Amino acid sequence: MSSAADNPVGVVGLGLLGSAIVRRLLEGGLEVIGLDTNPGRSGELSIDSAASPGELASRVSRIVLCLPGSSEVEAVCDSILDAAGPGVELVVDCTTGDPLRSEAVAARLAAAGITFVEAAVSGSSRLFERGEAALLVGASGQALGQASGLLDVLSPVVFHLGEVGSGSRMKLVSNQVVGLNRLVLAEAVSLAEKAGVSPAHLLEVLRSGPGHSRALELKGSRMVEGDYDPEARLAQHLKDVELILELGRGVDAPLPLSRLHRELLERGVAEGLGDLDNSSIVEVLRKDPGAQESKDA
Repeated sequence: MSSAADNPVGVVGLGLLGSAIVRRLLEGGLEVIGLDTNPGRSGELSIDSAASPGELASRVSRIVLCLPGSSEVEAVCDSILDAAGPGVELVVDCTTGDPLRSEAVAARLAAAGITFVEAAVSGSSRLFERGEAALLVGASGQALGQASGLLDVLSPVVFHLGEVGSGSRMKLVSNQVVGLNRLVLAEAVSLAEKAGVSPAHLLEVLRSGPGHSRALELKGSRMVEGDYDPEARLAQHLKDVELILELGRGVDAPLPLSRLHRELLERGVAEGLGDLDNSSIVEVLRKDPGAQESKDA
């Protein structure tokens, strides 16, 4: 029987979520080789590193991607395909990306005998590391079987939603609900503060009634206390909302709330909040963008 050292897993992208993925794999007894634009991140995680996708492809048979978007996924997969004699058999993509582009990547890899599995993550990096985030999987039944051992290490909750593309679509719809819940909570916290209502008491009242939500539990206190140490960055959610709107355009869904959400997130990025936790959207609302819009009209 081969040991973990005989079959390491490559992880490309060692940001907030990528680092959590590495820790889950290490906790599961697997050896990990990392690749990131910041080479120091592998050292911070106490794992070996590769200098390029081609080198990584020569050292592992399984690769997990956790990248900013579809363009980066395409570039890494093209490099894997271009590598001389790659030994890669399986690519698991945890990136939140464009479903159509994921389908195209899967087809290119399949032509080279490499299995591609979407495994979009429903939850923050902190939830993922604690084993409390779900994987939204798009793959054939055969591909799911090939990846199941790795997926089970990553998360105890795996939803198989259909072929490649279905995982990305579900992630975008799910993120729409999560993001708008967070936005409504931020607006309520801002209103409470301006109306002289204790925001801490607001959270207590919401927890006791129908206004209770996961967004409240995860983000409410952070909004009230101004704790924006990132678990999921505001700028990253702006990218997700752009993908949500693109999905809506493709199926003739107007999504007026998501359009407004994009405008507020863009304000947040312009105000320097992009690298902070997405709960910092409350700071945009505290500045009363609605009043500013009235002045500009």
